[in-house]
Amino acid sequence: MIGKKLLLYIILIFFLNTNAFSLENKILLKVDNEIITSVDVFLEIQYLTAINKDIEKLKKEKIFEIAKNSLIRRKIKDKEIRKYSNNFKIDPSYVDKIINSNALNLGFNSLSEFKKHLKNFGLSTENLKSRILNEILWNELVVNKYSSKLVINKNKIQSEIESNNKKSKSYLLSEIIFDLPRGSKIDERYKNIKEEISKNGFENASLIYSISDTSSTGGKLGWIKEISLNKLIKEKIRNTKKGQYTQPIKIPGGFLILKVNDVKVNIEKLDKIKELEKRIREEKNQQLNQYSLIYFNKVKKDTKINEL
Repeated sequence: MIGKKLLLYIILIFFLNTNAFSLENKILLKVDNEIITSVDVFLEIQYLTAINKDIEKLKKEKIFEIAKNSLIRRKIKDKEIRKYSNNFKIDPSYVDKIINSNALNLGFNSLSEFKKHLKNFGLSTENLKSRILNEILWNELVVNKYSSKLVINKNKIQSEIESNNKKSKSYLLSEIIFDLPRGSKIDERYKNIKEEISKNGFENASLIYSISDTSSTGGKLGWIKEISLNKLIKEKIRNTKKGQYTQPIKIPGGFLILKVNDVKVNIEKLDKIKELEKRIREEKNQQLNQYSLIYFNKVKKDTKINEL
């Protein structure tokens, strides 16, 4: 197990805003044969703080655990990706495009502004490339493995579009996707999550408990059209007021909690062909996200994680 003195030393270094090079590089964990060091954790904390300042509201030990678990998830995915690495070829310009998109989604006006922000935390866009490449390759792996299992009811989607009038709702959503550790119960887990939401907000609860890739940005999903939601989630959302969140919703691979941050009514002329294409794409993504969770949980079970 990680010694308390080492843990507190790492955290103290972080909160004094020193740089990674002043931190003695200790091996903290092994994920199978891959190591995670104190510098790895330090840089992960810096990254998480750079993209979500609310994390500073949490206790230092919590921040350490969030960073550690984030690194473990990436190591597990990396291990699986390497089995199929010869099957993938990613254009480097695509990675740059994703970095630029992330910068805009985080509210920066330009990539240069984002780079300047990262520099304040001792980071550069180069620090992000391996992280983003990991996400891209994992998604490619999931698509290759599960695309043949997707079930898309085109006629049903068309019918929903036809019956939709010019007015439609959109929801600004955030999510927490969680699983149940062995021996734990859903009521206990949900109680812990609710307590964390009450103390430090939904975004930080997502950082701590969510197993989704959206956890690093506080679970933010952005604006989602009501018509794009499946029947069960649509019903749950309709009964959830602005600023509140749903009860846990059972999904393949875990449980989903959605927070309604805002609601708006769209008045627009619907292009039915484009809307159909978009709905099919969104439905595929939803199913692939569920398969991604199932796949990850399967790989994780076969992975040895040792704290040193």
